[in-house]
Amino acid sequence: MPKVLALYIALKSLSSLAHDPGVMLSTTQKKKRGISIIAAIATGLLTALSFPSWHVFPLVWIALIPLLTIAFRQPSPKQTFFYFFVSGAVFYLILLQWLLCNVYWAGGWAVWGYVALCALMAAYWGCCGATWHWLCLANSPSLSTLSLAVLWTTMEFLQGKLFTGFGWGALGYVHAGDIYVLQLASIGGTGLLSFLTVVVNNLLARALCESSLRLPRILFALGIVAVAHLVGWSLLDEADYRSNPFLVGLVQSNFPQEVKWDPEYGVEMVDKTIEVTREMLDTTGVDLIVWPEALIMTPLETPGVMKNLAALTREAQAPLFTGISRFVPESNGWANSSCLITEQGNIAGYYDKIHLAPFGEYVPLGKYFPFITQIVPAIGEMVPGESPAVFDVGTRRIGPLICFEVLFPEMAERLRRNKADCLVVITNLAWFGVSNAIPQEREISRLRAVETRLPLIHCANTGVSGVFDPYGRFTNIGETHIRTFDAVPVAAPTHQPLPVSPSLFSKICAIASAVFVILKLIIRIKSRPDPQNN
Repeated sequence: MPKVLALYIALKSLSSLAHDPGVMLSTTQKKKRGISIIAAIATGLLTALSFPSWHVFPLVWIALIPLLTIAFRQPSPKQTFFYFFVSGAVFYLILLQWLLCNVYWAGGWAVWGYVALCALMAAYWGCCGATWHWLCLANSPSLSTLSLAVLWTTMEFLQGKLFTGFGWGALGYVHAGDIYVLQLASIGGTGLLSFLTVVVNNLLARALCESSLRLPRILFALGIVAVAHLVGWSLLDEADYRSNPFLVGLVQSNFPQEVKWDPEYGVEMVDKTIEVTREMLDTTGVDLIVWPEALIMTPLETPGVMKNLAALTREAQAPLFTGISRFVPESNGWANSSCLITEQGNIAGYYDKIHLAPFGEYVPLGKYFPFITQIVPAIGEMVPGESPAVFDVGTRRIGPLICFEVLFPEMAERLRRNKADCLVVITNLAWFGVSNAIPQEREISRLRAVETRLPLIHCANTGVSGVFDPYGRFTNIGETHIRTFDAVPVAAPTHQPLPVSPSLFSKICAIASAVFVILKLIIRIKSRPDPQNN
């Protein structure tokens, strides 16, 4: 149902965009504009189909071609903005249709929030296209091709930074389905994958639109794809499970969201999960037990809770890492948190989620403009954590991320710098049912494992739980919506190909984009006629 509603909203929005009563167009102009809008919509559809749950990932190499073929012919940045915006709107309205599930939890405002977010993300596309046109569309095709790739990578970098950051639709995530191209993320992160994708699309679009150099452009584009696979193949290796063996016991609890927020079920959820965990431990011993985000919604001090958890870890002779909700006296508020309970039954430490989900866990600017909370209330009001944490578990060091935080590569890279040799992502996507949010979040997690070259333990309340090796291969304990569990080996970390952070590539593109703009402004200023000479 959300997919159908998303498609309806997309078509309805675009039908209004296509009509501009302020402009009188001839029949020929209307026909050309109609064809251009169809081409822009086609790019949005093809790009959306490249992502999960459809995940026809080879489409991403050609998805931008319809948009670019019309963008080459636009006379102004304003018109280029329009068509890039249309493509982006279609793409995000389909990609993020899972946000419509929030209607059940937060009411009708969730539809408007969904549309507003998609419009904002589409505006990034529009600004990217308009800037590209303004900079160098009339210049040499080679410079045009390079500049669009740089600007696109910069756009995705800014999407992940501005307004708390939401880089969910980066093109590079599509390549999680291609194990060879995926390895390039260990060099340049998701940004490098997006950069190469845009270059290939631009070359092929130029080949379609211009007869000169058609064959060389096609061959160059195919060569980039081939070299990307070849380099990825050279970076791919077997994971190391022998040098530092480690077995993690994952429990996918599958509690409905209605139950999680009902205090009456707080202790019962803990007791049922303990029962399932013991069933797993009857067949194998583990080095670490992991439960998902927000499993323990009642305070640990609640009678019977901490006592039963301590009994479990002592019996298993293995620590438990679990999501909890806890009151933080220093912040005078509740945190979406996690903790490690040792095999002796003691709490080794907490990690409070730093990067909260806007409107899900807090209202942006609500502290300064309280009226916003009356118009758009948050589903939950949480306080953010202050610093990352790394926990010692036997011979391993685990670095936790909670749900939404897996979207930010710098957080994962910081954990590696803090000597974590394994990432642990605990998540709860029960908010979004069986929507495509679940496979999309899994592929984002896969990129974090490859970028950091760390194994990544992914434990979800519903959907997909398992372990990634440092090369992105996934051992799945069951892509189901029933309670499930299993013990999975965790590989040792491996070396990153370069001594610098993979996210550096996107930052270099951002600097290059700023240089492009500054140079363009300087050229325009110098080219203005001097009034004194008139």
